[in-house]
Amino acid sequence: MMNRRNPLQVIQNVLKHAQASDDAQHRPIASTGIAPELARLREFQCRRIAQTYRDFAAQPQYASVMQFFLDDLYGPRDYAQRDHDAERAHNFLKKFVPAEMLKLATDAIELTRLSHNLDETLLRVLANEFGAPQQLTAELYAKAYRRCDNYAERQEQIELLVNVMRDAADTAHMLLTAPALRLAKGPAYAAGWNEMYEFLERGHHAFAQVKHPEKFLNAIEERETKIMQRIARGETNPFR
Repeated sequence: MMNRRNPLQVIQNVLKHAQASDDAQHRPIASTGIAPELARLREFQCRRIAQTYRDFAAQPQYASVMQFFLDDLYGPRDYAQRDHDAERAHNFLKKFVPAEMLKLATDAIELTRLSHNLDETLLRVLANEFGAPQQLTAELYAKAYRRCDNYAERQEQIELLVNVMRDAADTAHMLLTAPALRLAKGPAYAAGWNEMYEFLERGHHAFAQVKHPEKFLNAIEERETKIMQRIARGETNPFR
């Protein structure tokens, strides 16, 4: 059985297998880019998130995490290649890596899938019941959100987001995470996994600077839950 206590040994073992495995080779995918209506929705959501957490963004230790969240996790960009790479890498790694070491990746993939499905549901409601508006307002967004009536999935999204960010913070503060990233950089670039590696590197840099992650994570859980409850109550400006 693999040594579960030595991440560097695990990485070395994975890289050894990856060099000889076709499953670990990068596979470019064709993408038409992000749809305009999805881009508008995510632009609105990013503006809302920036406003909701402006107090944290103003603090140096949290500013990089906020930027990472807005740019790399939920921005109006096409993440198709990166997400495809993440799933392939996860499927390859789970053959060699203990499940607890992949918890961050597993939860992040599930969060990506769930967020995409929630966005698609919201877009269908906006198109079918509100005439596919070119501009979103807080009131219109709240109306469409209520019409979706998927509060259980929204609650799951909040919990997954908090779990992913907690796991990322814990991983970033492990002493061997930075050496493991450096060890993987050359093989990752050689195999063509540039986009996913740079995503992981930016995430590590962002969370490594946070001294008190629980303060931020508690705020996310509390504020997002309150927003969901305000929408459910029918408030016209639930983001106040």
